[in-house]
Amino acid sequence: MKIKSNTLILAAALVSSQAFAVTIDLYKSANCGCCAAWAKIMEKNGHEVTVHADKDWSNVRQSHGLPYQLGSCHTAIIEGYLIEGHVPQAEIERLLKEKPTNIAGLSAPGMPMHSPGMAKEGAPFKDFQVIAFDKSGKTSLYRQY
Repeated sequence: MKIKSNTLILAAALVSSQAFAVTIDLYKSANCGCCAAWAKIMEKNGHEVTVHADKDWSNVRQSHGLPYQLGSCHTAIIEGYLIEGHVPQAEIERLLKEKPTNIAGLSAPGMPMHSPGMAKEGAPFKDFQVIAFDKSGKTSLYRQY
């Protein structure tokens, strides 16, 4: 029986994306369009997103040690990690694969113009940083775009 290599590549990609399918709790304001766009990207990648349209979710941020200067327009909790703002799928996958115990979460501070949910669909991500932080507020560069 012959199987085309394209079929194998497609099957491997499907298994790979399913391996990282997670449930995401997303905290955002009810009227934020870019937050909804980020959520759609996550759903498109196979994740289940539960949206909490709250006016104040500072307690979620504080409980994970998010430094004030790393704040953005939305906060997500994914497998115990806090994801702040428009963090790309690839960095979330890396975090979940490596499962570092010294990182409480990742942030794409502010609202970077060329980040997921902000950039035009299909445009490359560029001109922003993804910052890792621990519960004490210590930060480090996780990825430069």
